[in-house]
Amino acid sequence: MYGSKWIRIGAISGALGVSIGALGAHAVKTSLQAKVEATTLKAEEMVTILDNWSTATEYMMYHSIAIVLVGLVSIHLCSKFLTWAGSFFTAGILGFSLGLLLFNLIQISSGTKVIILVAAVVPLGGACYILGWACLATALWTGTSCNLNQDNSN
Repeated sequence: MYGSKWIRIGAISGALGVSIGALGAHAVKTSLQAKVEATTLKAEEMVTILDNWSTATEYMMYHSIAIVLVGLVSIHLCSKFLTWAGSFFTAGILGFSLGLLLFNLIQISSGTKVIILVAAVVPLGGACYILGWACLATALWTGTSCNLNQDNSN
């Protein structure tokens, strides 16, 4: 069934979001604190990295739920905009959330700031989030009811 694909993608993405969030709250935070104590990282940089990590995982979770919502709505409502919404939400997670996490991981491991990720990929991911919401709204506004349960008794 069409909707179940989006429900599966959203559920997997949500599980990854929780896992990545826990990693940031525990292992990454501990590692960064050790670098601050060893004076190889400034405290302000640690705060920025942890804030970015939190933002990335929060947006990943919000949009994982949105993907599940697309799947649930598509069970009852037929619209090409639902496919676009799910696709844009997924692209947003890959661009915005994972781009921001990758930026942070590279900065943590090598101290290098890969500006192209923040300057190009992350904003494109954010735009995908916005387009996903617009497509979902359009689908809810213009979609037609799906007749999946047809009476075959005739």
